Amino acid sequence: MPINETKIRSLLKAASFRVIEIALDSAILSLFVEIPVAVGLAIGLETICFSVHYIFERVWNRISYGRNIKEEK
Repeated sequence: MPINETKIRSLLKAASFRVIEIALDSAILSLFVEIPVAVGLAIGLETICFSVHYIFERVWNRISYGRNIKEEK
């Protein structure tokens, strides 16, 4: 009985994580550049990371290595 995440679950996981990352990146970058520039850089970087993370999740969803799924009797 294989268990796979839906595409929307992978999308929501990646998006929610990236929102946190944008906030953290903006805070850190604002120490070195003006806040609007920091926010722009953070959004740009996290958009790229979001795409990579989503693809990463979808690939790993197809790999069963390390999953222990027990069927109910």
